[in-house]
Amino acid sequence: MPKKLKVVVKSLYSHEIRKDVSLENLKSLKLEDAWPFIREEIETEIGNSQLVCIPHITEADLYKVTSLFIPNDKETNGKMFTPLGELRKNVNEEKSNAEYVKWLEQGEFQDSEFKFPHESVKITLQDESIKNKVRVIMVNFTRTTVPKNKELVNNIYLDVENNKNLQGKKSVFMITNVLMAKTIEFRVTRGTSSRIFHLGNASPLVFGLEEFVIGEDGKLVAKVRNFVDYNSYFNLKCKY
Repeated sequence: MPKKLKVVVKSLYSHEIRKDVSLENLKSLKLEDAWPFIREEIETEIGNSQLVCIPHITEADLYKVTSLFIPNDKETNGKMFTPLGELRKNVNEEKSNAEYVKWLEQGEFQDSEFKFPHESVKITLQDESIKNKVRVIMVNFTRTTVPKNKELVNNIYLDVENNKNLQGKKSVFMITNVLMAKTIEFRVTRGTSSRIFHLGNASPLVFGLEEFVIGEDGKLVAKVRNFVDYNSYFNLKCKY
């Protein structure tokens, strides 16, 4: 019988969700085994339908503002996308606008005006029949983003000559918006055993993608603006 119970508790400080779900496929107390069960809930509760939850928390370093990805023609290393790292590591500094090169090196992406509606969000998925549980508590949200006054199109050239992954590519996906939590507590329970993981240092949780068209010389010449659709595409195709 499918689980249906969902309890939502809201206050000025916190937002808490508890759901009765099937966790019979939770095979271990490892973070990598438990994360897939909670991804969709994180995406729903803090992603606001426009942001995708990172495929796995253990690869959070891949999901920073300006991080680049290219789609693979076929699955490679279990993934349909290849990460290329942050834009500053893939830029042609000689051709690009010098002001933008300096800005990328400084890494000024913090959105000082951003304020999340709650100080913390707690999500608990439980299967009472077998006493399995997955819980995440996320505290103190911040956002990094490409500022509105920074137009990458016509100002940035990618180093296509020295990056074989970019050679022949007509476009590239870039993360332009990342929501993160300063502190994340993750608890996994199987029967009578449990394990707690404490994650800090502003770990990325959900992100927004945009697609940029690449000219023959590596110049970013246009931006595909229906990025919500591409978020969905990335979420479905990035297999971990």
